[in-house]
Amino acid sequence: MPPSIAAGAASPSLLGREQELALLTGLLRDLERGTGTAVLIEGEPGIGKSTLVGALITEATAPQALHVMPQVFRGTGDELSQQIPLDPFISALRVRTPGASARRNAIAALLRGEGGATDRGADVTAALSEQLLALVTDECAQQPVILVIDDLQWADPASVTLWGRLARLAPQVALLLVGIMRPVLQRDDLQKLRRAQNDATRVELAPLADGAVADLVEALAGGRPDPPLLRLTSSAAGNPLYVTEIVAALERSGGLTVHAGTAQLADGVAASSLPRSLSAAITDRLGFVTGPVRDMLRAAALLGVEFAVPDLATVLGKSITDLFTTVDEARTVGVLTESGSDLAFRHPLIRAALYDEMPVAMRVAWHRDAGRALARSGAPADRVARQLLRAVGGPSAGALDAGEPEHAGPAGGPAALEARPAGADAARASVAALDSLAVLPLEDWMLDWLTGAAHLLVGQAPRVAADLLAQAMANTPTAMARYSWLASRLADALYRLGDRSAAEQVASRALEQGADTDPNAVVDLHLTIAQCRMLAGQEDESLAALERALTATGLSARQRARILVITARTHYTLGGVDKADRVAADALTAATEAADPWAMGWALLAIAGVATVRGQLVAALPLYDRALVVTQADPALTDLRLLLSINKAATLANLDRYDEGIAAAEQARRLADQVGTTLRSSQAHCTLGELLFETGRWAAALAEIVVVPENLKEPADASCEFGIAAVIAFHHGDAATARRHLLAAGPHAKRIGQRLIPPLALARSLDFEHRDSPAEALATLTSWLDGSSEEVGQAEALIADAVRLAVKVDDLTTARDLAKQASELAENSGIPHRQANALYCSGLVEHDPRKLLSAAQRYFDASRPLLMAKALEAAAEEFVAIDDKAAAREAMGRAVEAYAGLGAQADVNRVQAAFREYGIRRGPHSKHRKATSGWDSLTDAELKIAALVAEGLSNPDIAQRLVTSPRTVGTHVSHILKKLGVASRAEIAREAALRAGK
Repeated sequence: MPPSIAAGAASPSLLGREQELALLTGLLRDLERGTGTAVLIEGEPGIGKSTLVGALITEATAPQALHVMPQVFRGTGDELSQQIPLDPFISALRVRTPGASARRNAIAALLRGEGGATDRGADVTAALSEQLLALVTDECAQQPVILVIDDLQWADPASVTLWGRLARLAPQVALLLVGIMRPVLQRDDLQKLRRAQNDATRVELAPLADGAVADLVEALAGGRPDPPLLRLTSSAAGNPLYVTEIVAALERSGGLTVHAGTAQLADGVAASSLPRSLSAAITDRLGFVTGPVRDMLRAAALLGVEFAVPDLATVLGKSITDLFTTVDEARTVGVLTESGSDLAFRHPLIRAALYDEMPVAMRVAWHRDAGRALARSGAPADRVARQLLRAVGGPSAGALDAGEPEHAGPAGGPAALEARPAGADAARASVAALDSLAVLPLEDWMLDWLTGAAHLLVGQAPRVAADLLAQAMANTPTAMARYSWLASRLADALYRLGDRSAAEQVASRALEQGADTDPNAVVDLHLTIAQCRMLAGQEDESLAALERALTATGLSARQRARILVITARTHYTLGGVDKADRVAADALTAATEAADPWAMGWALLAIAGVATVRGQLVAALPLYDRALVVTQADPALTDLRLLLSINKAATLANLDRYDEGIAAAEQARRLADQVGTTLRSSQAHCTLGELLFETGRWAAALAEIVVVPENLKEPADASCEFGIAAVIAFHHGDAATARRHLLAAGPHAKRIGQRLIPPLALARSLDFEHRDSPAEALATLTSWLDGSSEEVGQAEALIADAVRLAVKVDDLTTARDLAKQASELAENSGIPHRQANALYCSGLVEHDPRKLLSAAQRYFDASRPLLMAKALEAAAEEFVAIDDKAAAREAMGRAVEAYAGLGAQADVNRVQAAFREYGIRRGPHSKHRKATSGWDSLTDAELKIAALVAEGLSNPDIAQRLVTSPRTVGTHVSHILKKLGVASRAEIAREAALRAGK
């Protein structure tokens, strides 16, 4: 166990914090036991938040303090980077360069714009959030983790959201998550974060009590303060940093003496001569550093509270060796401190004082020069961008909050920054900037850099990109090829920010102004317009825009292929699969001519998708394989490969090749979790969940579909998963939970409009059935079964239940029509579930129990236990109708076993109740009910299985013979062993032989 951190209270700055130190000691002990937690530490500037956490880290990393030393990661929110999504976590977790794990390499690739990160519509921020969350989980599995985010009040919204998600994760892993922040009232996301932390995990640091202030002054001055000195330090209002700076100022000026253990003011010291505020005290400290050190510190202030030493050397145009003397002096006088491999200002107020003392014009110019130096050195795009934002942001650019406890920040400071619009509002502001922006001249190097870096910047920080690109466009004549490129990047940034109308406005304006000197940009502009209109429900206008793009002069085969790909996808969305097929074929021809793997892969995906929708599954599978081969060599096509793999897994399942399908889905899920976007991760988990559901592994399916948070799922995936959960709940007998799932699915289903999601359709139909409205249940399914060949691939999942309901309500015309459709699908098809559907539907229409038993066998072959159970139940009902009670009892018993194996208690109860009305009960006989052990206690099913065990059959062989699942057989074998009091199958065989000989 670690000793109490209170042992570190010998540090003067920790005096008076014994209670808080004890709390952190407890959290550290919990971490050692493998239990994590999240804690928010709040208080005004200088109150000791960072010092308290520093004591925690010092204790945790001391030799032999813990049985397993935790890893420590520390990042800081910063005014300069609050527009860069997830910057505090990216810095804390040190992921900018490739590392030893695939996860770290995937994150570094995303930050470099690889792996599909720059594809239009790719949500890089969401992907990074998922990867960072997974990385923290990975690190916690290796050893305990302490993750600290300081100055959380400056963090971007994505970082605040990620902190909240990690806070919910912390109790499940060995993670001590610490957030440090000033009280912030105007940010809703921070207020929500505070409310989520209970009193035990939120520490509010209050000013020190008078006694603690006296102890602090005594520790700093070397003597117990006399009353005049205490009155002077009382002006600090219990702020330990302010107290420290007052005592330091007195010592520097010779205004403090110690005599006989008492610290007192020197003669002639006037209180008016001392700093009147904490900021003034900080400035007083800086007045004692030498000129070269002050120049170095001003340059460091441009980079943020924490900064990389190589960046500082780059900005100053010096070598790292040249900086040694000045950096060492700054550390000695208490201005800079180490922060991992970087340096940091000892307190943000020090940096703010240095920054604010610079004249605005000089500050803006220095940001410009710093940006140029960093750009030339190849620094990451976000580090260059935050310098440019301050260089081109107008007269108020760069104003920082001095952080005074007693007053708000200056105009143009943090209040102005925090009040800036976000998301779509920011996007509209960027568009308005093209007309009303106070345009500042941009130097050629800025335009050159932005032209080259825009693609990456749009993916990583679209809001920053939108701000800079708007300025760049205002500085670029429309006749230049660069203008159309900048416009295409700005339109993409706005598209990612969620303001489709603004994106369309920028793209349309650029095309109208004749910006046609860059054909690639023109294609991108047309594609943005088409996608914006498609998402707005204006698919016809989208197609019109794409047709105009195809008439543009000078199109290369590559450009034509890419426009055709989007056109095919638009037709597919509109339901015109025949047209989509033709256009996709044209796209594939053009893409092959251009040797463009991106367009080839997407064209093949579209063609395979059409084949799947038409029910031509065997034809679709080699198309997916071909596309995977085409895209294999290009790492930038990882996202497309993931989509292809996911669709291939679903196709294998539709061919009843579930073992291969589940293996492919699991592989796609692992890759998506490592290197994919949130979209692909959601799709992979959803696909795997659906396959597990279809094969009867319902608990595993439910576990799979809750992995990705609902707010990060695509609406189709969310609709599917809520549908699966609702179907399972109805079969479990929990209608209330099922209807909650249906209610939750509503908003997602509304977003995808007239698109069939089979599990959701089945769940809605079940809802009507449970309300005793079979006609409405049938209508819910038949609305998708219009006989159209274009949709049959998706709709065939509904046919079996639709025929069952049609027979139930005596709608024989519909039943026969659908049975014919099922028969046509099964014709010349070797797919077990299609053959099963045809047998089941015709068996229901013809009231043929033998066909229904054959259907059950084929459903078993297809690994679809729920439909197998339904076929057995229907067969039992038909046997009752022809008064074959023995066959009815047998089929009913097998149906009950199948339902029970799924946990479908509602179906078990329904079947048993229905057959009791016919005087048919599923064994055991009376002698079985009397015996609780031994051979006479075995049920009919157990007797049958015991006999087959005696024949030497394995569980899978027995399951095949009885048309049930191996899992059900295994359960029965376990019961037999227990009842007979034996330990092996051989002993079961011996008991069976003994009984047979009697």
